[in-house]
Amino acid sequence: MQCNSQAPSRRSFLKGAGIALAGTAAFGMAACSPKQAGSAAKGSDGANTKWDEEFDIVVVGAGIAGQSAAITVALEGEKATCLLAEKEKNGPGGNSPFCKGTIVYAKDEEAFFQYMKEMAGPHSTTPDDVLRAYAKGAVENFPWVFSTLGAVQDEALVIEPVEPGSLGNTPEWPEYEHCWSLGKFAVGKAKDKTINGAKHVTELLDNIIASHDTITYRKGAALTDLIQDPATKRILGAVVGGKNVRARKGVIMCTGGFESNPTMMENYIGMGGAFPAAAQANTGDGHRACLKIGADFWHMEHCAGFWMAGRDLENKQFTNNQIITPCPKQFGITVGVNGRRYYMDWDGYSNKSKNIPYRGDASLYVGSRHGHTQVGGAWPHIIHPATGWFVFDQAGLEAGAIPGCTDPVEKKYAHSANSIEELAEKMGVPADELATTVSRWNECCEKGEDIFFQRPAEFMQSVSKPPYYAQLAAPAFLNTDGGPVRNAEGRILDPDGKPIPGLYSAGEFGSVWSGVYQGGGNVAECMIFGRISARSALAESAS
Repeated sequence: MQCNSQAPSRRSFLKGAGIALAGTAAFGMAACSPKQAGSAAKGSDGANTKWDEEFDIVVVGAGIAGQSAAITVALEGEKATCLLAEKEKNGPGGNSPFCKGTIVYAKDEEAFFQYMKEMAGPHSTTPDDVLRAYAKGAVENFPWVFSTLGAVQDEALVIEPVEPGSLGNTPEWPEYEHCWSLGKFAVGKAKDKTINGAKHVTELLDNIIASHDTITYRKGAALTDLIQDPATKRILGAVVGGKNVRARKGVIMCTGGFESNPTMMENYIGMGGAFPAAAQANTGDGHRACLKIGADFWHMEHCAGFWMAGRDLENKQFTNNQIITPCPKQFGITVGVNGRRYYMDWDGYSNKSKNIPYRGDASLYVGSRHGHTQVGGAWPHIIHPATGWFVFDQAGLEAGAIPGCTDPVEKKYAHSANSIEELAEKMGVPADELATTVSRWNECCEKGEDIFFQRPAEFMQSVSKPPYYAQLAAPAFLNTDGGPVRNAEGRILDPDGKPIPGLYSAGEFGSVWSGVYQGGGNVAECMIFGRISARSALAESAS
């Protein structure tokens, strides 16, 4: 699956429709943001702005990307001042506090660059110099965290890169030649050890930030607009928390994805009914601000998803942790509203790539790797219907179909019935179709072969012991990756490929990932381009 920036149509869109109005329509906002006291209208006429505050660098978004950028300013900026602004009242924000904190690193820069190329695939829109910048940054990650920032290495979980041909480093994509170059670590996650230092990378970074008085860390301060010089197109600052904040050297956008904006999810991925597994505040605020000032966009279709996850019957909450192995979906089957299986439904965050040998042919394997599912021999993310049903029996329930739940009916997690036909009525699906689907599935289980979607035999369990259960299922995912195009220096580009002066990005906001995704790669990217963008901004002359 590749994600194209579609530059020709976007150029005509920006030039023909008017940037401010286009921003509202394309991103599904009900109305324009309220005009702030003293601000230029919608972040446009920076020449007439009355500034409320000034900093050398303004970092918008205090997840791992924003934290890393602010720390780099403090460590390398020779007393440069930095505003770190977070939309949420309790930082860090976005997906960062929910992630495992696994960080990709490398020792062999060239080999890791090749692994990035292999994952990106032949149709990636991410240029080689950007991937090389990522690879160089991946080599820096380990010493930066443990030497520069002082994380306790003995308290970290560390999986080192290995020699060619070995899979001891558990890569997500072992079929690629240079997967051996991958290393991973997680701060405060060492097994069987008492953790005295930071227990998560966000805690480590927050502690570092608190030790630097050149960083002003402000929570509950949402981005409204970027403020641009109408003549030079330079970004002069931003409207943050209702204040016009001047950024003498630059603004670094670390606002994450658009997971919680259903209109954007529908417009760009066709999945408006999907539910993010973690953060709820990533609503595309930064995307809208950047669209209005003329940024180009890429990878808008790319994300870590999708799978059909268990929900309560009112569709208000997940019924199990989304990041779980083994996947509980092995204890039954998933059907659509027509009562039929429609995909390889042993999904979820199952990550069964360990079954694939080094440089093996993965086109015949099945499973889910960060929501990428084998379809036609490739591994795209697939589009799911907004509603499905996870069907299992009493044996499946006892095996862990809904982890930790022994009475899903009482908890309103599932319907129950003593016959498939009765269950179908409660689900609102055709009884004859569901009965046929279950019967065919049970025949496959008896023979030990899923002749329809090739689920591995060891993960097949019949639906034959009443009572039967049906749990509502809806598409779930971790994060989006699309956003403004960035170059190797972290600069945000316009549709002609030219940098917008004074504007940078890091993290999942316009991520470099566009093919398949390696676990820990987004957290690594947050650090890598947090540092890169901060260094590029520090090199700017004050505006």
